[in-house]
Amino acid sequence: MAFEIDIGFASQAGRKQINEDFCAAMLPEPGQEGMGSIVAIADGVSTGGMGKEAAQTTVTSLVRDYYGTPETWDTTVALDRIIGAQNTWLAGLNHRRHPVLGLTTLTAVVLCGQSYALAHVGDTRAYLLRDGSLSQLTTDHVVDHPDLKHQLLRCVGAEDMLVVDYSQGDLQVGDMFLLMSDGVHGTLSTKRLKSMVVLAAASGQDAQALSKQLVDEALAAGSLDNVTAMVVRVQGLLDASLQDENRHSLTLTIPARLKVGEAIDGFAVTAPVADNGINVLYQTRDTQTQNLYALKTLHPARAHDRDERAMLAHEAWLAKRMQSSSAAEYFVNIYDKLPNAQTHTAFYLLYDWH
Repeated sequence: MAFEIDIGFASQAGRKQINEDFCAAMLPEPGQEGMGSIVAIADGVSTGGMGKEAAQTTVTSLVRDYYGTPETWDTTVALDRIIGAQNTWLAGLNHRRHPVLGLTTLTAVVLCGQSYALAHVGDTRAYLLRDGSLSQLTTDHVVDHPDLKHQLLRCVGAEDMLVVDYSQGDLQVGDMFLLMSDGVHGTLSTKRLKSMVVLAAASGQDAQALSKQLVDEALAAGSLDNVTAMVVRVQGLLDASLQDENRHSLTLTIPARLKVGEAIDGFAVTAPVADNGINVLYQTRDTQTQNLYALKTLHPARAHDRDERAMLAHEAWLAKRMQSSSAAEYFVNIYDKLPNAQTHTAFYLLYDWH
């Protein structure tokens, strides 16, 4: 299945003269599909009218520079490098032109392979609608007091050092991500927001129409702030990315040393093949079809070595990429899903036996 997403956004100044919100989305160029797609929203905070500039430059630099980072970097590492550089630049600019300041919130989501990565600072928000359940993915960085709920504790450009919240999760077809400024989520109740997005998902409403509806609803409900909403609907997924493989490797255990006759996930060991103290290779047989396979995993002594897990996950990712290349006939076939339709209960790679 091809990676397919539907993106929509809407933004209005509302009752304010200037719209200091800003949002953008970027899709990968041909050859960069492994980087995924990125969406970001920011709400500028002004002292002297520079909030709009802060929001625009922060979002623009993030979605533009993300595709200049190495594909082998973890997405959160790439985001952190870019956001950190933008914060340093903006904070330095603010120091030089004080008391005129330009600060901004930032919430960004990268959808890549079969997972997403989220970066967040401030009080813009990200939500995920999945199977009719709406979850808030971010925490507002604001003063915990009713009279100071719009006072930010963290934002881009305020300090030389910035702490950004990062999170990652799996993607599913049908997922809907919603990013919005406080002009929207601060006006619409959680109950009203959920009813709107659940109905939109059930009716197949496109992302652009829902974004506009959220903004219009917030204005009609009396929002006094700028109002911005972004909607991303996941309609198709690619094969697992390198980061998917890395994350998958950390969620499964390393199998204990296997003896001849012992089985794992329906594959019985027929012979040990190699053991270099880091990796172990077995010849195995499908207990149902009797077909032979090569099973490669880490030595039990390396079970807690994250670097070795990452190396084996990298091997899996490269092998799967080669299978879709013009040189596929020269490489041994690796299985993304087990041929016996069972689910991995441990971390290992399964190849055809030759």
